[in-house]
Amino acid sequence: MAPNFNFRTVVFKRAYLIVKQTGCTFSAALVEAWKRYREYRDRLVKEIADRINGFDFWYHMEDSIGYYTRWSNIQNQIREQIRTLPGFFVAAITGQLKSKENIKLFI
Repeated sequence: MAPNFNFRTVVFKRAYLIVKQTGCTFSAALVEAWKRYREYRDRLVKEIADRINGFDFWYHMEDSIGYYTRWSNIQNQIREQIRTLPGFFVAAITGQLKSKENIKLFI
């Protein structure tokens, strides 16, 4: 079983790697690691929110099996992606949705 790391642990480990790679001070590496973490979080939240905002919630009413299969697969991909995220990411995603009720389909 893999250890359960929180985001602070990940940021500090990344800062340590930055120090090893660049030789800068740990405080400068920590600032850079936090910056990279925030950029990653914002990019991931925007990507998932855009996918949910563009999702066809009425795909199950379509007669075409190909159309149904496509949207069903997209729904499963988004659901799996959300399951791997910490709770505060989900809250940030919900804040960027057109309708806050849409997140219920993926949780």
